[in-house]
Amino acid sequence: MEKDDWYKDRILWRAKQNDLFSGGCIKFSDLPNDYISIIEGTITETFNPVIVFWGNQDTWTVLGTQAIFSFYDGKLNSFKLDKIDKRVSVAQPNGISSENIKTKSNFILLERPEMLIWAPEGKELFGLMNILLMFPLKIKDIA
Repeated sequence: MEKDDWYKDRILWRAKQNDLFSGGCIKFSDLPNDYISIIEGTITETFNPVIVFWGNQDTWTVLGTQAIFSFYDGKLNSFKLDKIDKRVSVAQPNGISSENIKTKSNFILLERPEMLIWAPEGKELFGLMNILLMFPLKIKDIA
């Protein structure tokens, strides 16, 4: 199995474990064509998308086999999965108290290089965090 196939399999497996497809997470292959056009018009590099968290045309996140892309506030953030190094936490945006962070936060903090990734609040945010905490996958895991 090639690395991209292995990563795709692991992402989909973990998404199913976290019951993400019953909420705001969609397999890229199941997206409506207008959503795909928006994403492909924004991401200029080659990517192998697997799942998408969709808020609207101005707020979404795509997790691929090589990188994660998050679009919000008119800008695109991207980061390679193999560089995440399991350093992921819930971000505490302005105006949200620490008591409400688990239910009201819409952002995951990739701790190096301190980059925010948007996700719907609640189980989708924690499901995506759970997926990101897998990376990088060990090469010995790829058979």
